[in-house]
Amino acid sequence: AGQITGVEGYVESAAIGLLAGRFAAAQLLGHAIVPPPPTTAFGALLAHITGNADAKTFQPMNVNFGLFPELKVAKGQDRKQALSRRALADLEAWLESSAQGRGEQRQLAAV
Repeated sequence: AGQITGVEGYVESAAIGLLAGRFAAAQLLGHAIVPPPPTTAFGALLAHITGNADAKTFQPMNVNFGLFPELKVAKGQDRKQALSRRALADLEAWLESSAQGRGEQRQLAAV
């Protein structure tokens, strides 16, 4: 599912395929479909391929820090570390909120 959606790369294609599977399962089970926050890699890619892109100028994309919403911090490594910390915290919150609605428990592996 990922490679035909407008993302580049094996990891990105797998990520979008995983989201497509989660969304399809949620729809079939009658659960709310809650997209990942755009501050996460999942959400940033999803926003890129479902945003208001013009079909004539759309470019498939690998995940990169330029896709993430702006964060007002220093440049360079400090910015990337801050974006990464925010992404991990938001991903964990999204996974926990998704699991709570179905009585499941999730654990994130330490990175």
